[in-house]
Amino acid sequence: MEIFINEVSLEGQYLNEVEFRDAVKMFTDILGLIKEKIQKKKLYKEESDRIKIYEAIRDSNFPASLNQLKDISLKREFINIVFNKSSPQEWRTEKLHSSEDLFDCLISDDNYKNVSDTSLAEVTERKLQNPDSEYLLINFPNSSFRMAHPDIKNICLITIIKNNDEINLICLDAIDSKLALECWLEEKLNISKLEYSLDSGEKIRDEQTILRDITRFRKTGLICQGRSIYIEFTTGRYWYVDNLHKSTPHLEVFDKTGKNHLGEADLNGNINYSKSDSDKTIDV
Repeated sequence: MEIFINEVSLEGQYLNEVEFRDAVKMFTDILGLIKEKIQKKKLYKEESDRIKIYEAIRDSNFPASLNQLKDISLKREFINIVFNKSSPQEWRTEKLHSSEDLFDCLISDDNYKNVSDTSLAEVTERKLQNPDSEYLLINFPNSSFRMAHPDIKNICLITIIKNNDEINLICLDAIDSKLALECWLEEKLNISKLEYSLDSGEKIRDEQTILRDITRFRKTGLICQGRSIYIEFTTGRYWYVDNLHKSTPHLEVFDKTGKNHLGEADLNGNINYSKSDSDKTIDV
């Protein structure tokens, strides 16, 4: 899947430093959750020199708005996201759309905004060429891109048409808050924010652990302690929920041979390697 930062959603909508600071905090929270929850993704942004022309605080271009931020650590983190060329990547190095084409975005009923030669144009072209691929846009909060998604709560829907041809009309999912991202992850990737409570007295379900992340794990046909064993795509490691310790729920983690127990992981997938046990093995 590919995720694009929508620089066009920087519209001078923030009246002062406080509003812009809050928006930046929300934006960095979104990226933090993406990093935590989505393993297989590509994150793209506009070139640094081009994003500078957009306004954040009203009547202040992007660099001038950044200079007004008083929270130095937040400012440094945000600048690294926006101006570091490799993380996220600059999509123009892999540009697919033509700058000669016209791309218009529906803002409200019969009200369109020209978004040609922007990230919105690029993600539209990629969706047209790869209709089965998953795309997501990150908006800066409180922008004009706020048309409600008909199917997913808290999500925006961005509709773009290429060259005024309805055959080339694309609808894209967009988020501008951590809550919106959580809703999108649950709907699209089955990554739920379900919480497990020891007080419930029930056995923990796989979907209440990191194993719910279908971009990271695949359920195998293997069983241990009556629980399904999952394989991690990137490492080949095997994971399953320990069914013997209800008072301290955790996951067991093995290497790709199943012969070496690597340790125990908490419900969010953080491995405690000091808990490795050479006597534990699984048949894979």
